[in-house]
Amino acid sequence: MGWTVHDVKQASVWEFFSAFNGYVDANTPKQGNKLSEDDKDRIWERMQELDAPSPTSLSTQTYQLNGARLVPAGVVTFEV
Repeated sequence: MGWTVHDVKQASVWEFFSAFNGYVDANTPKQGNKLSEDDKDRIWERMQELDAPSPTSLSTQTYQLNGARLVPAGVVTFEV
């Protein structure tokens, strides 16, 4: 809703719930949370444009515990 803690504390119960109900009404889809076929098609086309080739390998940093601290130990690579 964008209210600060101070705003919430200063509002009456009626003021708060009136604002809350207005926020929910303004931000709830009127179509019953369903996408139209055109929306679905546009989203699918956009996803296809962004579809990058999958990587052939993945890597991650590994760590060793040195007392209470983690110290970088190396990189492990996995072939996909």
